[in-house]
Amino acid sequence: MRALRPAFAVAVLTMSAPIAAQAQDTRTITHELGETTITGEPVRIVALEFSFVQALDSLDIVPVGIADDNQPERIEQNLGKTIEYSSVGTRLEPNLELISVLQPDLIIADERRHGAIYEQLSAIAPTIVLNSWDGSYEDIKQAVVTIADAIGDKAKGEQVVADHNARMAEIASKIPANDKRFMLAVATADNWSLHTSASFSGSIFAAIGVKTALEASEPVESGVGLERLVAINPDVLLVATDPGGTIFNQVQDNSAWQAISAVQNGLVFEVNRNQYARFRDLRTAELIANDVLSKVFNVQ
Repeated sequence: MRALRPAFAVAVLTMSAPIAAQAQDTRTITHELGETTITGEPVRIVALEFSFVQALDSLDIVPVGIADDNQPERIEQNLGKTIEYSSVGTRLEPNLELISVLQPDLIIADERRHGAIYEQLSAIAPTIVLNSWDGSYEDIKQAVVTIADAIGDKAKGEQVVADHNARMAEIASKIPANDKRFMLAVATADNWSLHTSASFSGSIFAAIGVKTALEASEPVESGVGLERLVAINPDVLLVATDPGGTIFNQVQDNSAWQAISAVQNGLVFEVNRNQYARFRDLRTAELIANDVLSKVFNVQ
Protein backbone atom coordinates (compact mmCIF):
# COMPACT_ATOMS: atom_id res chain seq x y z
CA MET A 1 0.00 0.00 0.00
CA ARG A 2 2.87 2.37 0.73
CA ALA A 3 4.10 2.03 -2.83
CA LEU A 4 0.74 3.20 -4.15
CA ARG A 5 0.55 6.42 -2.15
CA PRO A 6 2.79 8.61 -4.37
CA ALA A 7 0.83 7.60 -7.47
CA PHE A 8 -2.40 8.22 -5.63
CA ALA A 9 -1.18 11.68 -4.60
CA VAL A 10 -0.25 12.51 -8.18
CA ALA A 11 -3.67 11.38 -9.33
CA VAL A 12 -5.39 13.57 -6.76
CA LEU A 13 -3.31 16.59 -7.77
CA THR A 14 -4.01 15.92 -11.45
CA MET A 15 -7.74 15.76 -10.86
CA SER A 16 -7.69 18.85 -8.64
CA ALA A 17 -5.81 21.06 -11.11
CA PRO A 18 -8.66 21.45 -13.62
CA ILE A 19 -11.07 22.13 -10.76
CA ALA A 20 -8.81 24.90 -9.40
CA ALA A 21 -8.29 26.34 -12.89
CA GLN A 22 -12.03 26.33 -13.48
CA ALA A 23 -12.63 28.14 -10.19
CA GLN A 24 -10.11 30.82 -11.15
CA ASP A 25 -11.66 31.06 -14.59
CA THR A 26 -15.03 32.17 -13.26
CA ARG A 27 -15.31 35.77 -12.10
CA THR A 28 -18.06 38.20 -11.20
CA ILE A 29 -18.09 41.56 -12.96
CA THR A 30 -19.83 44.43 -11.21
CA HIS A 31 -21.47 46.88 -13.61
CA GLU A 32 -24.16 49.58 -13.74
CA LEU A 33 -27.08 47.16 -13.49
CA GLY A 34 -25.70 44.59 -11.10
CA GLU A 35 -23.30 41.67 -11.37
CA THR A 36 -22.59 39.25 -14.20
CA THR A 37 -20.72 35.96 -13.88
CA ILE A 38 -18.31 35.21 -16.71
CA THR A 39 -16.46 31.94 -17.21
CA GLY A 40 -13.39 31.63 -19.38
CA GLU A 41 -12.11 34.28 -21.78
CA PRO A 42 -14.84 35.63 -24.07
CA VAL A 43 -13.81 35.89 -27.71
CA ARG A 44 -17.14 36.42 -29.47
CA ILE A 45 -18.00 39.87 -28.19
CA VAL A 46 -20.78 42.23 -29.28
CA ALA A 47 -20.23 45.95 -28.57
CA LEU A 48 -23.26 48.24 -28.56
CA GLU A 49 -21.43 51.58 -28.26
CA PHE A 50 -18.50 53.15 -30.08
CA SER A 51 -16.47 53.68 -26.91
CA PHE A 52 -16.63 49.95 -26.21
CA VAL A 53 -15.26 49.21 -29.68
CA GLN A 54 -12.26 51.45 -29.04
CA ALA A 55 -11.74 49.92 -25.60
CA LEU A 56 -11.67 46.44 -27.13
CA ASP A 57 -9.26 47.64 -29.81
CA SER A 58 -6.90 48.92 -27.13
CA LEU A 59 -7.02 45.39 -25.72
CA ASP A 60 -6.27 43.87 -29.17
CA ILE A 61 -9.75 42.41 -29.59
CA VAL A 62 -12.05 42.72 -32.61
CA PRO A 63 -15.76 42.35 -31.78
CA VAL A 64 -17.81 39.91 -33.85
CA GLY A 65 -20.72 42.35 -33.78
CA ILE A 66 -21.04 46.12 -33.45
CA ALA A 67 -24.00 48.47 -33.26
CA ASP A 68 -22.53 50.79 -35.88
CA ASP A 69 -25.67 52.80 -36.75
CA ASN A 70 -25.46 51.03 -40.13
CA GLN A 71 -22.52 53.30 -40.96
CA PRO A 72 -19.36 51.18 -41.05
CA GLU A 73 -17.31 54.22 -42.00
CA ARG A 74 -17.77 55.44 -38.42
CA ILE A 75 -15.95 52.38 -37.10
CA GLU A 76 -13.10 52.95 -39.53
CA GLN A 77 -12.93 56.60 -38.46
CA ASN A 78 -13.01 55.64 -34.79
CA LEU A 79 -10.23 53.07 -35.00
CA GLY A 80 -8.24 54.49 -37.90
CA LYS A 81 -8.44 51.16 -39.68
CA THR A 82 -10.86 48.67 -41.19
CA ILE A 83 -11.93 45.64 -39.18
CA GLU A 84 -14.13 42.66 -40.01
CA TYR A 85 -17.37 42.44 -38.02
CA SER A 86 -21.13 42.06 -38.42
CA SER A 87 -23.43 45.03 -37.92
CA VAL A 88 -26.19 44.51 -35.37
CA GLY A 89 -28.02 47.70 -36.26
CA THR A 90 -28.14 51.02 -34.47
CA ARG A 91 -26.92 51.93 -31.04
CA LEU A 92 -30.39 53.17 -30.13
CA GLU A 93 -32.18 50.01 -31.28
CA PRO A 94 -29.78 47.09 -31.72
CA ASN A 95 -31.24 44.07 -33.49
CA LEU A 96 -31.59 41.30 -30.92
CA GLU A 97 -32.05 38.63 -33.57
CA LEU A 98 -28.82 39.59 -35.30
CA ILE A 99 -27.01 39.58 -31.96
CA SER A 100 -28.34 36.11 -31.17
CA VAL A 101 -27.26 34.74 -34.56
CA LEU A 102 -23.67 35.72 -33.76
CA GLN A 103 -23.71 33.46 -30.67
CA PRO A 104 -21.71 35.89 -28.53
CA ASP A 105 -20.12 34.91 -25.25
CA LEU A 106 -20.16 38.54 -24.02
CA ILE A 107 -22.31 41.60 -24.78
CA ILE A 108 -21.24 45.10 -23.72
CA ALA A 109 -24.20 47.48 -23.46
CA ASP A 110 -24.84 51.10 -22.46
CA GLU A 111 -26.98 51.91 -19.43
CA ARG A 112 -28.96 54.77 -20.95
CA ARG A 113 -29.58 53.17 -24.34
CA HIS A 114 -29.91 49.51 -23.41
CA GLY A 115 -30.96 49.33 -19.78
CA ALA A 116 -34.53 48.52 -20.82
CA ILE A 117 -33.42 45.46 -22.81
CA TYR A 118 -30.82 44.20 -20.34
CA GLU A 119 -32.80 41.07 -19.50
CA GLN A 120 -33.25 40.24 -23.19
CA LEU A 121 -29.56 40.73 -23.86
CA SER A 122 -28.65 38.63 -20.83
CA ALA A 123 -30.82 35.82 -22.16
CA ILE A 124 -28.57 35.75 -25.24
CA ALA A 125 -25.19 35.97 -23.50
CA PRO A 126 -23.55 37.32 -20.34
CA THR A 127 -24.02 41.08 -20.52
CA ILE A 128 -22.25 43.93 -18.76
CA VAL A 129 -23.78 47.40 -18.78
CA LEU A 130 -21.53 50.46 -18.63
CA ASN A 131 -22.02 54.22 -18.83
CA SER A 132 -21.00 55.56 -22.23
CA TRP A 133 -23.90 57.76 -23.38
CA ASP A 134 -23.58 60.29 -20.56
CA GLY A 135 -20.45 58.96 -18.90
CA SER A 136 -17.70 61.21 -17.63
CA TYR A 137 -14.06 60.85 -18.59
CA GLU A 138 -13.47 58.82 -15.41
CA ASP A 139 -16.42 56.56 -16.29
CA ILE A 140 -14.89 55.87 -19.69
CA LYS A 141 -11.49 55.05 -18.20
CA GLN A 142 -13.07 52.72 -15.65
CA ALA A 143 -15.02 51.05 -18.47
CA VAL A 144 -11.77 50.03 -20.14
CA VAL A 145 -10.64 48.26 -16.96
CA THR A 146 -14.05 46.61 -16.48
CA ILE A 147 -14.08 45.36 -20.07
CA ALA A 148 -10.54 44.02 -19.64
CA ASP A 149 -11.62 42.25 -16.46
CA ALA A 150 -14.61 40.76 -18.29
CA ILE A 151 -12.36 39.27 -20.98
CA GLY A 152 -9.95 37.90 -18.39
CA ASP A 153 -7.09 40.41 -18.51
CA LYS A 154 -7.76 43.21 -16.04
CA ALA A 155 -4.06 44.03 -15.75
CA LYS A 156 -3.89 44.85 -19.44
CA GLY A 157 -6.80 47.27 -19.11
CA GLU A 158 -5.11 48.96 -16.17
CA GLN A 159 -1.93 49.32 -18.23
CA VAL A 160 -3.85 50.82 -21.15
CA VAL A 161 -5.34 53.44 -18.83
CA ALA A 162 -1.99 54.12 -17.15
CA ASP A 163 -0.31 54.72 -20.52
CA HIS A 164 -3.16 56.99 -21.54
CA ASN A 165 -2.94 58.94 -18.28
CA ALA A 166 0.75 59.53 -18.91
CA ARG A 167 0.06 60.93 -22.37
CA MET A 168 -2.69 63.20 -21.01
CA ALA A 169 -0.45 64.44 -18.20
CA GLU A 170 2.22 65.36 -20.73
CA ILE A 171 -0.29 67.35 -22.77
CA ALA A 172 -1.67 69.07 -19.65
CA SER A 173 1.85 70.09 -18.59
CA LYS A 174 2.21 72.10 -21.80
CA ILE A 175 -1.01 74.10 -21.46
CA PRO A 176 -0.24 77.62 -20.20
CA ALA A 177 -2.02 79.07 -17.17
CA ASN A 178 -5.22 80.73 -18.33
CA ASP A 179 -8.74 81.66 -17.31
CA LYS A 180 -10.49 80.88 -20.59
CA ARG A 181 -13.90 79.20 -20.37
CA PHE A 182 -14.32 76.34 -22.83
CA MET A 183 -17.43 74.79 -24.35
CA LEU A 184 -18.25 71.99 -26.73
CA ALA A 185 -21.51 72.71 -28.55
CA VAL A 186 -23.10 70.22 -30.95
CA ALA A 187 -24.82 71.99 -33.85
CA THR A 188 -27.77 70.19 -35.40
CA ALA A 189 -29.94 71.38 -38.28
CA ASP A 190 -31.99 73.75 -36.12
CA ASN A 191 -30.61 73.96 -32.55
CA TRP A 192 -27.68 73.47 -30.20
CA SER A 193 -26.74 70.88 -27.58
CA LEU A 194 -24.39 72.39 -25.01
CA HIS A 195 -22.00 70.07 -23.16
CA THR A 196 -21.54 70.92 -19.51
CA SER A 197 -18.92 70.33 -16.83
CA ALA A 198 -20.57 66.93 -16.19
CA SER A 199 -20.13 65.79 -19.78
CA PHE A 200 -17.34 63.71 -21.25
CA SER A 201 -15.75 66.75 -22.91
CA GLY A 202 -16.26 68.87 -19.79
CA SER A 203 -14.43 66.36 -17.64
CA ILE A 204 -11.61 66.21 -20.18
CA PHE A 205 -11.27 69.99 -19.95
CA ALA A 206 -11.01 69.63 -16.16
CA ALA A 207 -8.42 66.87 -16.50
CA ILE A 208 -6.11 69.08 -18.56
CA GLY A 209 -6.62 72.11 -16.33
CA VAL A 210 -9.00 74.35 -18.27
CA LYS A 211 -12.43 75.61 -17.25
CA THR A 212 -15.78 74.57 -18.64
CA ALA A 213 -18.10 77.46 -19.47
CA LEU A 214 -21.27 75.75 -18.26
CA GLU A 215 -21.34 74.22 -14.78
CA ALA A 216 -24.18 71.74 -14.36
CA SER A 217 -25.02 68.32 -12.94
CA GLU A 218 -26.50 67.03 -16.20
CA PRO A 219 -24.07 66.34 -19.06
CA VAL A 220 -25.95 68.14 -21.84
CA GLU A 221 -28.42 70.97 -22.35
CA SER A 222 -30.21 69.80 -25.47
CA GLY A 223 -32.26 71.67 -28.03
CA VAL A 224 -31.37 75.22 -27.02
CA GLY A 225 -31.33 78.33 -29.15
CA LEU A 226 -28.62 80.85 -29.92
CA GLU A 227 -29.73 83.11 -27.08
CA ARG A 228 -28.66 80.49 -24.52
CA LEU A 229 -25.23 80.20 -26.08
CA VAL A 230 -24.93 83.98 -26.08
CA ALA A 231 -25.88 84.11 -22.38
CA ILE A 232 -23.14 81.63 -21.46
CA ASN A 233 -20.65 83.53 -23.62
CA PRO A 234 -17.75 81.03 -23.77
CA ASP A 235 -14.21 82.24 -24.46
CA VAL A 236 -13.42 79.14 -26.54
CA LEU A 237 -16.08 77.36 -28.56
CA LEU A 238 -15.68 73.96 -30.19
CA VAL A 239 -18.60 73.40 -32.55
CA ALA A 240 -19.22 69.75 -33.43
CA THR A 241 -20.98 69.30 -36.76
CA ASP A 242 -22.06 66.62 -39.21
CA PRO A 243 -21.66 67.03 -42.98
CA GLY A 244 -24.54 68.60 -44.84
CA GLY A 245 -25.04 71.90 -43.06
CA THR A 246 -26.14 72.82 -39.53
CA ILE A 247 -27.33 75.82 -37.57
CA PHE A 248 -23.66 76.78 -37.27
CA ASN A 249 -23.71 77.76 -40.95
CA GLN A 250 -26.81 79.87 -40.43
CA VAL A 251 -25.60 82.13 -37.60
CA GLN A 252 -22.38 83.48 -39.04
CA ASP A 253 -23.85 86.90 -39.89
CA ASN A 254 -26.10 87.09 -36.83
CA SER A 255 -25.24 90.06 -34.60
CA ALA A 256 -25.87 88.03 -31.42
CA TRP A 257 -23.44 85.39 -32.61
CA GLN A 258 -20.86 88.06 -33.36
CA ALA A 259 -21.11 89.28 -29.76
CA ILE A 260 -19.87 86.00 -28.26
CA SER A 261 -16.35 86.32 -26.82
CA ALA A 262 -15.08 83.24 -28.66
CA VAL A 263 -16.28 84.65 -31.97
CA GLN A 264 -14.80 88.07 -31.34
CA ASN A 265 -11.42 86.59 -30.41
CA GLY A 266 -11.24 84.09 -33.25
CA LEU A 267 -11.48 81.09 -30.92
CA VAL A 268 -14.32 79.19 -32.59
CA PHE A 269 -13.29 75.84 -34.06
CA GLU A 270 -15.49 73.55 -36.11
CA VAL A 271 -14.80 69.91 -35.24
CA ASN A 272 -16.11 66.53 -36.31
CA ARG A 273 -19.17 65.42 -34.34
CA ASN A 274 -18.24 61.74 -34.48
CA GLN A 275 -14.82 62.33 -32.98
CA TYR A 276 -15.88 64.86 -30.36
CA ALA A 277 -19.35 63.76 -29.29
CA ARG A 278 -20.17 60.24 -30.48
CA PHE A 279 -17.06 58.14 -29.89
CA ARG A 280 -16.35 59.13 -26.24
CA ASP A 281 -13.24 57.03 -25.69
CA LEU A 282 -9.62 57.41 -24.66
CA ARG A 283 -8.56 58.27 -28.18
CA THR A 284 -11.18 61.04 -28.20
CA ALA A 285 -9.81 62.41 -24.93
CA GLU A 286 -6.32 62.63 -26.39
CA LEU A 287 -7.66 64.23 -29.57
CA ILE A 288 -9.52 66.93 -27.63
CA ALA A 289 -6.53 67.59 -25.36
CA ASN A 290 -4.16 67.87 -28.30
CA ASP A 291 -6.56 70.15 -30.17
CA VAL A 292 -6.86 72.45 -27.16
CA LEU A 293 -3.08 72.60 -26.94
CA SER A 294 -2.46 73.22 -30.64
CA LYS A 295 -5.53 75.17 -31.81
CA VAL A 296 -6.20 77.35 -28.79
CA PHE A 297 -2.71 77.84 -27.38
CA ASN A 298 -0.68 77.27 -30.57
CA VAL A 299 1.61 74.78 -28.86
CA GLN A 300 2.70 71.83 -30.99
